[in-house]
Amino acid sequence: MPVYDLVVRGGVVLLPELHKEEKLNIGISNGIIARLSSDEMEAKEEIDASGSYVSPGFIDSHMHDEEKEDGGSIEKALLRQGVTTAIAGNCGSGPLGADILPFRKNPWTNLGYLTGHKKLREAAGATDRYLPAEQRQVEIMKDLLRKELENGSFGLSIGLEYLPNTPISELESLFEVAVDFKKIWVPVHIREDGPASVKATQEILDLAAKWPLRFQISHTGSMTGFGQLKEVLTLIDKARASGADVTFDCYPYDAFCTDLGSAVFDPGFEKRWGKGKESLEVASGLNRGRWLDEEGLFEQLREEEPECLIIAHVIKQEEVELCLAHPDCAIASDGLLKGGRGHPRAAGTFPRALRMLRKMGLSWPEAVRKCTSLPAEMNWLDKGVIKEGLDADLVIFDGERLCDKATFTDELLPPEGIKWVIIGGQKAVKDSEVLGGPKGKLMKRR
Repeated sequence: MPVYDLVVRGGVVLLPELHKEEKLNIGISNGIIARLSSDEMEAKEEIDASGSYVSPGFIDSHMHDEEKEDGGSIEKALLRQGVTTAIAGNCGSGPLGADILPFRKNPWTNLGYLTGHKKLREAAGATDRYLPAEQRQVEIMKDLLRKELENGSFGLSIGLEYLPNTPISELESLFEVAVDFKKIWVPVHIREDGPASVKATQEILDLAAKWPLRFQISHTGSMTGFGQLKEVLTLIDKARASGADVTFDCYPYDAFCTDLGSAVFDPGFEKRWGKGKESLEVASGLNRGRWLDEEGLFEQLREEEPECLIIAHVIKQEEVELCLAHPDCAIASDGLLKGGRGHPRAAGTFPRALRMLRKMGLSWPEAVRKCTSLPAEMNWLDKGVIKEGLDADLVIFDGERLCDKATFTDELLPPEGIKWVIIGGQKAVKDSEVLGGPKGKLMKRR
């Protein structure tokens, strides 16, 4: 009888791709799930998972890990809530590999990067966000994108709301490069939120009908959660039924977070959202915790500290729930921190979403699918399921206690109910405590 490096014994194993659960033991050797059986197994080490659920590690397909000197804060926050694999560089902000990869040789989670449209523009000298790139700059961008994709970038991320006058022709020039590669993913932060989000979503769906690439409508709830969500979901369903390769994600909060200096806060935002500066909370920097309805504070910080993060409490909660409930909506955090400060989604997204989905009546396998096998399929990752021969990335949690604890005032509080997080067969978290050093791997598209 083989002796496994680690056996996870006695837990209820969630098999999201099969929509079922089963009491099984898991034998792990050399970081791989070597055996899945109800039989007893011998092991050098074991974890007693009796009374707990054993899930595939959660996969966060939309997060931000672009601060060179501080990847640990966001990665460890995600890790403590059960995320074992993450894709960074969304919303057009994905850095060039040479700028970030030397700082991410030993990530806390399994970590892959997208190449950002905004970063390509900056590298080509197209620094005015309100002007299209010149043709010579587009050619530079194309060459850069090709090199990034050849080196394993997961795809091209786009943030049209941050570059609001970008012509479709500029994007299509980059798509001409992307179609030469396999399994390329194009997550898009659409051009406008609020009432115009329907038109902005259709813009991307039209591209998805034309180009043989996989497009993802990023953080759909926060872009369309002002009364437009139902119509947008209908458009997405129709496009998918017609053969367009389109996916989408959502985080379980009725507030979004981004830089104050971005085009999101250009004149007209109050009309779009039906709410004003009284709904805007400073999330990073020296003014953290203040609200922008204070006399002159909005104008002052937008001028002097445009990089500070702002939490906008403007989304309709019922819209967020409607998006999460859609069977094809993946859970993704959009986790973003600056100087270790930001939005509680960085620490609470997955337990919070799972609790909400359970209240909606989903079974544990159905709910966990949105955090595991569904985002794995979206990103062509050989992860997200518990199966012999795959990486031993696991989360062991107490289904009764699982809940988020992070708040807008204490955004990095770890959740309750996460007993163990295992990455590549190694114990990475026990009862919210990160164990030892980083155990993740830097991933490249295959």
